Amino acid sequence: MKKLLFVVLASMLLAGCPGTAPKPQKPPVAVNPPPIDVVPIPPIQPPPQQAPDPINWMASIEPLVAKMVSSSPDANNGIILLDQVKNNTSGRVETADATSALKETLLSTNRFSLVPDSKLIEGRQALGLQGDDSLISRSKAIGLARYLGAKYIIYASANGNPGMPEIMIQLLQAQTGEILWTGTGNVQR
Repeated sequence: MKKLLFVVLASMLLAGCPGTAPKPQKPPVAVNPPPIDVVPIPPIQPPPQQAPDPINWMASIEPLVAKMVSSSPDANNGIILLDQVKNNTSGRVETADATSALKETLLSTNRFSLVPDSKLIEGRQALGLQGDDSLISRSKAIGLARYLGAKYIIYASANGNPGMPEIMIQLLQAQTGEILWTGTGNVQR
């Protein structure tokens, strides 16, 4: 029993011991290093880049359309669906100017008439095509051309290097989807 009493007393004594009190910490001392003379380095300016010469889309497209007209004698007096020239390059190419040049060149041949933009918009809405859908799928273009009563479809794209792309134009028959003519050419600056 003495041993038990001794163990209980020892455990009570040890439980009540405050142990070692934490030492008060000294506030940190701020060390101010001596000032260093810093010479500002001017920002590095990249070398000026020359903007590439704009593409002469008209001069690039006219020869292709002339070849298309001369090699497709059966494609006369037809209504053509032309949505826009697609950018299939790895960069940015302004294809809106290419589309305008292609429209102007097709109309100047006096062999085709184009589906008006207002009809194109109406047809897109009727078929549920979004306004930003560029008719990349040929089946969409064929379906829209049939709906609008167009006889032909012009499918055009800028391919390759965005600095010097290649223009590709295809003439498709709307009823069958058959490619009647294909031509490619380098753009001119």
